Amino acid sequence: MQGLGQLAAAVVTLIVVIVYKEDLIAVATVGDCVGQCAMHVDKMWRIIIAFGGVPGWFALYYRLTVPETPRYTFDVLYDVEKASVDTRKYRYGKQGNAVNHLTQAKTRSEMAQYKTPRPSLREVFRFYSQKRQAIRLFGTSMSWFFLDLAFYGLGLSSASLMSTMGFGQKENLYIYLRNTATGQIVLLCAGALPGYWLTVFTVDKLGRKPIQIAGFGILTIIFCVLGFAWEGLTKTHLLVLYVLAQFFFNFGPNATTFITPAEIFPTRVRCTGHGFSAAMGKLGAVFAQIFFAPMIKRGATHDNPTPWIHGVMQIFALFMFLGMLTSFLVPESKQARLEALAGEKDDVYELQASNWRNRGGAAGAPSAGDVDTFGHSVVIARGSGSARSVRTGSEGGLRDGDVEKKWWKCREKEVHAHVV
Repeated sequence: MQGLGQLAAAVVTLIVVIVYKEDLIAVATVGDCVGQCAMHVDKMWRIIIAFGGVPGWFALYYRLTVPETPRYTFDVLYDVEKASVDTRKYRYGKQGNAVNHLTQAKTRSEMAQYKTPRPSLREVFRFYSQKRQAIRLFGTSMSWFFLDLAFYGLGLSSASLMSTMGFGQKENLYIYLRNTATGQIVLLCAGALPGYWLTVFTVDKLGRKPIQIAGFGILTIIFCVLGFAWEGLTKTHLLVLYVLAQFFFNFGPNATTFITPAEIFPTRVRCTGHGFSAAMGKLGAVFAQIFFAPMIKRGATHDNPTPWIHGVMQIFALFMFLGMLTSFLVPESKQARLEALAGEKDDVYELQASNWRNRGGAAGAPSAGDVDTFGHSVVIARGSGSARSVRTGSEGGLRDGDVEKKWWKCREKEVHAHVV
């Protein structure tokens, strides 16, 4: 959705510039924009930024109203009844699928014996201290970091491409701002949006990892051409390479680096893994503006405002190569079950939830094997959260000697196959 957001921002900018046309057309250059002109441009800037908050309000509304995933509701909140109802709503619709609060309270009471504390910093640290998980986190975070270094740094050269597309006229401030917004729209429609939609249609066929590695590889070649052959490139060549870079950013790591961390970590620590990876990406974006924006103008003159741009492109080529290498550390998650990706095939545990499955009606009727030797209904729950090695009697409680097992140590051999 990033490409659509960028397109919307450019369209809003174009509309605002047209609305303030009469206040801008009499000003020759940016340097001449003082007094009333500066006041109007300040208003324009504030309007454009304010419109950026509109999607945020919609996102906030849906985030506050959308239910949690059943996986999180059970694995972390241990609310089996609500997880069951949410699942049936998704599969069969809302009609007849509502939470019975009395039953919910009873089920919560029964599940209390299995409940473990909410994820803590110590638990998260211990999980990501494991070699396998540390390598995965390093792969997702550093590939995102290297991506954003070049992705946001490439925007530093976009202004030089406007004249190539016929948007270089600067008769007055209005023409300059209008052409800048129009040029951004054209560039996005030519490169970013096609790449984004191609990812949407192929990510579950080609896979996340191949798209990411191939994208980084092609971007390495593009930045090598930009860096080492800059002096011999015409403006047309620059335009083609810029559009190709935007295309393979979006049909490549700009899409997959966001997807993968949300799929390969267990429920209890998934948000931390994704958040850390995203934070590293934003750190890369900050570095691009702090270090490369001044670097690109080092030794600038009136005739050559970006004399060191070729050197920056060479550095970006190195970052893309490093991004490709770190992408090999990330597992493929195409069409894979989250349990398998998170290693839960080795961490399966089974819990009792009273007559929970019976209350599901046709959607939740017990299947073969759901009745134990005592004739009680059994619900089988699988999760990545903390678990107990459970051996129960007819009262459904823990027997003497049963001990709590931490979720990162729980193994299938420690799990007893029968529960009441």
